[in-house]
Amino acid sequence: MYTEQAFCRFRRFLPCVLLLSLLLTACASTKAGLQSPQLPARHWLEEAPGVPVENRGKLASAVPDLYDPKKVFAFDDCVFLAIQQSPLLVKSAVDLEIRRVALTDSVWKYLPEPRMTVTVSNNLTRFNEGERDKPGDYGRTKLDVGFAANFLNPVSTYFDHQAQKAMVNLAISTHRKAMGEAIYKIAQAYMQLQAQQKIVEAQKELLPIGKELVAYWQKVEAVDGRQGVAVNVAQQRQREFDLKLEQARMQEIMQRTRLKILVGVEPQQRLEVDTASADGILKDFDGSAVTWEDRWTSTEDQLLLRGQIKLADYNIMVAWAQYIPDLSLVLNSSPPAGQYQPSGGTEDRFLHLNFSFPLIDWGRRYRGVQTARMNKANAFHELARKRTDYANQWLQAEQRVTLARTELKLARTRLDTANMQHRETRISFDQGMEDLPLLVEREEAVTSARLAHIKAELEYKLARLEWMYVANLLQERFLGLPAKEIL
Repeated sequence: MYTEQAFCRFRRFLPCVLLLSLLLTACASTKAGLQSPQLPARHWLEEAPGVPVENRGKLASAVPDLYDPKKVFAFDDCVFLAIQQSPLLVKSAVDLEIRRVALTDSVWKYLPEPRMTVTVSNNLTRFNEGERDKPGDYGRTKLDVGFAANFLNPVSTYFDHQAQKAMVNLAISTHRKAMGEAIYKIAQAYMQLQAQQKIVEAQKELLPIGKELVAYWQKVEAVDGRQGVAVNVAQQRQREFDLKLEQARMQEIMQRTRLKILVGVEPQQRLEVDTASADGILKDFDGSAVTWEDRWTSTEDQLLLRGQIKLADYNIMVAWAQYIPDLSLVLNSSPPAGQYQPSGGTEDRFLHLNFSFPLIDWGRRYRGVQTARMNKANAFHELARKRTDYANQWLQAEQRVTLARTELKLARTRLDTANMQHRETRISFDQGMEDLPLLVEREEAVTSARLAHIKAELEYKLARLEWMYVANLLQERFLGLPAKEIL
């Protein structure tokens, strides 16, 4: 009997449940129709505070011209193109957008979150059907609407907001650091491509020499009646010259492809590059004129670590704020003790202000505070360690420049020696005192010395570029100085 009564009550209760389900489904359908979040636009730097290049007008004037089919890209153009669309900057740019959204979200946490509670109820049993003082709506489906609002911890909310500001600053510094690395890699690629083009030109100079040597031995053997061994050897050397040129050209193509990937261009697309602009990258840079102590304060790493210390301070306050009790506000028709509602009277509404105090948390809050303190201590030690590492990087960069300069002087001396021997042999050959094979060997030695000089010069430029990058001067050319505080 009770089962039948319960089923009858459930049938009365069913229309309300269906109506509520339809309302929730309609809300879900509306949200499902919204557009999904999209990745930030290619020009990420236009909207991020503290990130755009120092001279915004220079970037704005360069962007429209970047996609001209006949454009010849200098070094600055490739940097601007990378800022627009390089895949190296996607992660840090998206992280920056996420941090900015989190900052906005932390602002709204200052306000309570109102909620509406809807309760639909009915009797499953009717044990009091025969009672005289039962309410007039006994056994009917009832709809009760209430309101509630949870007040977030005000101290925790404030310091969480400050922490999110610090996180945005850290994201900006991280993005600037990513851009600095991209600029450094593009500069390396430009210098390497320029050197490779010089190597190709040097290899081309050996082709006429090989053909001349083959012709020489063909004439000699035609006169002397030899078996052609010298001609075969000369042809093999000519073939070696051709293969070396082909190798150098393939390496040039690979360097160009690497540059395309760095700036975000498809390898199949055309990218004409003005490698002569690489000569201006190191212009006016003198590492010995500055000290690492002065440049340390201008690095992104130093700003990042200082920001982490400030963030640790905020996290300590957030941990302390967990001791504050929770507060909630509820409006409903549930009477507290002593507020009797007669069966024949009108239903009252009650306002409930609830405080929740933890009696025993088993040390959870204390451990949270201690963990936050240890994180701050770790940030201090990391700052000291990074400062020492920076001093070591500076010293190593300076030593690499000194070594590369010495090796460049040695390569220059060997090239001068090879040129002197070649001129001496050329004079003797013109006077009929030396044969052509010796002259070819001298010319080949000059080419080998020139290739060694080109490579030594490249290593010297790359060493100076690394020093310039460590000093944060390469990044400042496009990004300006990092902000001390961005609040």
